[in-house]
Amino acid sequence: MSRSKFTHESRTLALLSGPIIVGQVGQNLINLADTIMVGALGSVALGASAFAASIFFIFLVFGIGVLSPVTALFARMQGQQNYPYGGVLLKHSLLVACALSVLIITILYILLPNLQYFGQTPEVLEMGSTFFQIIAWSVFPSMIYQAYKQFTDGIGNTKISMKVMIFAVIFNIAGNYILIHGLYGFPKLGVNGTAWATLITRSLMALIMIIYVHVHPHLKKYLQERWLQPLDKNLLKNLVRLGLPNGLTYLFEVGAFSSAALMMGWFGAGPLAAHQISISLASMTFLVTTGVGIAASIRVGYELGRGDYTSARFAGFTAIKLGAIYMFICALGFFFLRHHLPKIYVTDVDVVELAAQIFVIVAFFQIFDGIQAVAIGALRGMSDTQMPSLIAFFAYWIMGLPLGYLLAFHAGIGPVGIWMGLLIGLTFASTLLTWRFHILSQRHLKTL
Repeated sequence: MSRSKFTHESRTLALLSGPIIVGQVGQNLINLADTIMVGALGSVALGASAFAASIFFIFLVFGIGVLSPVTALFARMQGQQNYPYGGVLLKHSLLVACALSVLIITILYILLPNLQYFGQTPEVLEMGSTFFQIIAWSVFPSMIYQAYKQFTDGIGNTKISMKVMIFAVIFNIAGNYILIHGLYGFPKLGVNGTAWATLITRSLMALIMIIYVHVHPHLKKYLQERWLQPLDKNLLKNLVRLGLPNGLTYLFEVGAFSSAALMMGWFGAGPLAAHQISISLASMTFLVTTGVGIAASIRVGYELGRGDYTSARFAGFTAIKLGAIYMFICALGFFFLRHHLPKIYVTDVDVVELAAQIFVIVAFFQIFDGIQAVAIGALRGMSDTQMPSLIAFFAYWIMGLPLGYLLAFHAGIGPVGIWMGLLIGLTFASTLLTWRFHILSQRHLKTL
């Protein structure tokens, strides 16, 4: 393929992924603002909100993961120019979103009276339980928002969700400030003000997306079918078949890094702090590759819808290359600034030194993490979610974590060994996922 085609495809991917990345950064800003504003209320309030939010986040991530593959189906519909089918997909994905909401909220309320088994102090439990109860209801608007976001992203309009997220950042910060401190006639709710602000913000995000999609004149061509038409059971089964493995993939990753943090804590507060510094900075750079991964699923799905399998393969590999190049640049930054970056967070010499050692591993980790994130997106564009889920499970839970444990606690390497195990697992995952995309995309070409 010519350099000009690579440049054109790279530009297309950048235009698609740019707003998605901004939206993800916006979500991180909301979390950061919540932490800072609740932190001013004291350590108990901060611990209570962090505890409740961490449990809640696991289930929210699963729900988002289940809905994510629908983006590629919308993109494929766009490529086929079968616009009325977009409305059919949206209706069925909304039903899945509602069912997910009921399931997740039910599980959260089952957990509510059992939070004491997570080993928190009575003060944190008392304050965190109310916070948890309020924030649990934000699952429903979050899933509705995600369903509409998959639709607008899938048809190539990634800017609308970005604009909604920018609004959400501003509104959530203002809502936090007003409800925490009881300003302008509102009650003073303390830490629970943050939970209410989150619930209201997510509800408004869903409402804005609903109004935009159903009122905008350019989207009427997608919504031609009456919504009271009978449901397509086969389509529902297909959405669940695609979504559940992807949701599990998200869970495997989140669970693996939570477990790594738990093991790091066995070494003490210092190593855990070094780990948190490393994962915090690595997560920031990872946001870009997840955005590129979503763009890859859109581009691959769109080209498959057009029946252009060569372009679908090219789009996927271009995205993987861009993810690798970007993460290679980040890796250089982590390596050469490894003694300086930890000082942004702490001044403890021992923590800074350990974090610097971990950053050497993180530098390599970045490259393979970026490749696997984009490769998963490209595979989602081909509606391949089951095998990536198995690969993720094997990479994290059969290879990465056990190897990290052995290296850290039995081979005498110490805390760095945990990251070495994760690196080995990610190297395996990125290689297999890229190979999987190569095989599947080549198979499409051979059937022509």
